[in-house]
Amino acid sequence: MVELGRRFFAGATPLSWLIGVNVAVYVLSVLTAVGFYLTGHLAVFEHFYRKLALPGSPTELLRQPWSLLTHMFIHDWRGFWHILMNMLWLYWMGQLFLTTQPPKRLFWAYAWGGLGGILGFLGYAWSHSGYNGYALGASAAVNGVFFATVALMPNFRVFLLIIGPIALRWLAFAWVLLDLLLTLGGNEAAAVAHLSGAAMGLLLGYLLSQGWAPENFVSFSSLFREREVTAADVDRILDKIHQKGIKSLTRREREILRRAAEKL
Repeated sequence: MVELGRRFFAGATPLSWLIGVNVAVYVLSVLTAVGFYLTGHLAVFEHFYRKLALPGSPTELLRQPWSLLTHMFIHDWRGFWHILMNMLWLYWMGQLFLTTQPPKRLFWAYAWGGLGGILGFLGYAWSHSGYNGYALGASAAVNGVFFATVALMPNFRVFLLIIGPIALRWLAFAWVLLDLLLTLGGNEAAAVAHLSGAAMGLLLGYLLSQGWAPENFVSFSSLFREREVTAADVDRILDKIHQKGIKSLTRREREILRRAAEKL
């Protein structure tokens, strides 16, 4: 089993890796919880499992800083539907995201969504005196992937049962409303975290559409200055037109073509 897992993660794509880690952690947590339950020590398991969740208390956060990362990969072990829906959305939106971006940028979208969730959750928790809840789950990180994809291809149409084809931007709008309806009534902190993850995803998607390469921090400055158009830039855009049509071009790609045409 260990060798099988090692082989999977060694050759996994970023999307498979993210889904695999979430699922593996969930399965392991369920099996461990069952073991502790059978021995009558479930409370001990829950105590230590909570150490992986993000606490709303600043004092507790100082005691478990690793939870800033670990909470994005754990789910309530009693809630199968939570992780199922998160992983389905991550798979569907991750596949679309990868049609426009290099595979490793999926990690950036997941991380930006997770960071947004952290900022939103802690902002809510610290502005409400005495709040002692916890955040766990990949929802904010998955929203980062979802909404980055929306920013990159807002008019892309997906097919939904009963409804039929719908543009991604309208699906995102419906998702925000649903999130508000499901969480604001009983868990405002979760709603703020989810929406903050979505906002960070939109920001990342916009930056990517403008040509920012997150793997090269220096390239951030290129958003504010024009760089020389190269033959490789033009070839890449022409290939994209050939594969997906001219409507798939971003505003920046259209600008590159315009500048290249002026040089001829």
